[in-house]
Amino acid sequence: MDNYEQLKADNKRLKNQVKQLSTYNSDLKNELEFAQATIQRLKEANRETINI
Repeated sequence: MDNYEQLKADNKRLKNQVKQLSTYNSDLKNELEFAQATIQRLKEANRETINI
């Protein structure tokens, strides 16, 4: 395989990795948002418990 073919193959592989990482990043953002919302609900529940 000549250098050009190797670069094409590497580029294709890297594009696929970027796509996978983008999906993974999106999933992590969703998990972070859920965790932050959970923390907020727990803080509010804690405040209500303290005020009882």
